[in-house]
Amino acid sequence: NHMFYYNVGEVTAASVRRLIAKVGEENLKDLIDIRIADRLGSGTPKAVPYKLRHLQYMMDKVRHDPVSVKMLKINGDILIKELKMTPGPKIGALLDVLLAEVIEEPQLNTKELLLTRSKALMTKDLAELREAAKEVIVESQQAEDEELKQTHRV
Repeated sequence: NHMFYYNVGEVTAASVRRLIAKVGEENLKDLIDIRIADRLGSGTPKAVPYKLRHLQYMMDKVRHDPVSVKMLKINGDILIKELKMTPGPKIGALLDVLLAEVIEEPQLNTKELLLTRSKALMTKDLAELREAAKEVIVESQQAEDEELKQTHRV
């Protein structure tokens, strides 16, 4: 859907990263093009208003921030070597938790910090890890939803 909420000063870098993760980086140009075409088709005088230019700026700004597990500074092989983990679903769950945390705070995406965090999370079982990742995502979605409710007075 090319219709999404964006208001300068209200939308955070984390929410732009979530948008990129949801849409896919390879589809960003198409998303912007559809938005411009929609404005032109509706007779709006400015095809690229300030808000849209600001969104493009924010997308460029966060483009190198992690939005997928592949962009983390560690991977399953590193966890197996460094933490002596055995291959399995726990590694994927652990990486999901790390990604959820790094989406919120990109500065955490260093090998050292992620390994330290992984060691702390290793004691948790698979269900706990998946719940932790889900919790972080739900929390940020709820915060974003509250912002929208206040903006739209609902």
